[in-house]
Amino acid sequence: MAGYYYWGGKTDLEAELKSSGYEVYTVSVGPISPNWDRAIEAFYQIKGGQVDYGNEKAEQHGIIQRPSGKNYTGLYPQWDEKHPVHLIGHSQGGSTAKMLEVLLKNSISEETSPLLSSAHSGWISSVTTISTPHNGTTLVPLLLDAFPFALNLAPWFGGIDNETIDGLYSFDLEHWGLERQSYESLSEYYNRIALSPVSNEKNLCSWDLSIPGATEFNNNYQADKDVYYFSIPTFSTEKKINKPTHKPDNNMSFHLWPTGMLIGNDENAPDSSWYENDGICNTVSMTKMGDAIMPPYSGAAERGLWTALSRLNIDHQSIIGHNASKSDRDSLIVLYNNHCKLLYSLK
Repeated sequence: MAGYYYWGGKTDLEAELKSSGYEVYTVSVGPISPNWDRAIEAFYQIKGGQVDYGNEKAEQHGIIQRPSGKNYTGLYPQWDEKHPVHLIGHSQGGSTAKMLEVLLKNSISEETSPLLSSAHSGWISSVTTISTPHNGTTLVPLLLDAFPFALNLAPWFGGIDNETIDGLYSFDLEHWGLERQSYESLSEYYNRIALSPVSNEKNLCSWDLSIPGATEFNNNYQADKDVYYFSIPTFSTEKKINKPTHKPDNNMSFHLWPTGMLIGNDENAPDSSWYENDGICNTVSMTKMGDAIMPPYSGAAERGLWTALSRLNIDHQSIIGHNASKSDRDSLIVLYNNHCKLLYSLK
């Protein structure tokens, strides 16, 4: 959508950071796809080349392994161990960054693609996750119970309304033969996705964002001893009087109140610590990976250790500039500039 950006809303955050002297690139990956697909798309957008989802995935699911329309010149084609990058991901983007890290560090003997067939050590300097549910979000079962397939997929886009989604996103489902047709409305396209094999739970982001899906990933994930890790947690609810449950506070956008209330009053939550949320994700899940609690950032970065930066009282979409006032977006520019300054200071 012209003049509207995932990173920044009405403010072009990428351009703002570039004007401050930072080298910044934005990738666009499948917004409802699983992390495997998204990580592969991100790799080829950054490095360049033909997207290849892997022999095994293509055989198992009957997808197009190398979609013809997904061949990239590369945003940063020199990317390698001598030119490592800092990865920053919001929401599921943080989980996608971790999946990309895993794919880079490992090789799969049966695969032939540049990414999957070889290990690529030292290609990442740091990973920063923002509002990322490392242990999953309880919103997944709540919504899937209400809507067997996403009758309204807006929550997975950070609470962005359907009209904005319509202009902002390509769904990147070409490998499933699910390009959106020019004559299709967004709801018609949703319905066609729902009737296709991609709607199977593990073929969508809902599995990776669920508690079981996140647990499955975490059981096989290991931080790299040479990488710096930061997590930025967000919250916009407050505890009710004399109750453990939570309600939206004044910093939550009104259209996130329904999901904020659902999460804050979920009787099936693992425990009461899961009630606090930012309208989409449980705050406790942003600073824990499995049972390991991320220590607060001490001011001295340490490789191989996930650390939690200061909690921010802001909702899931406002942290990237959506439904935020001009003054709030200006504050975000300062926040992201300061974080880039930290990343550039790492040795």
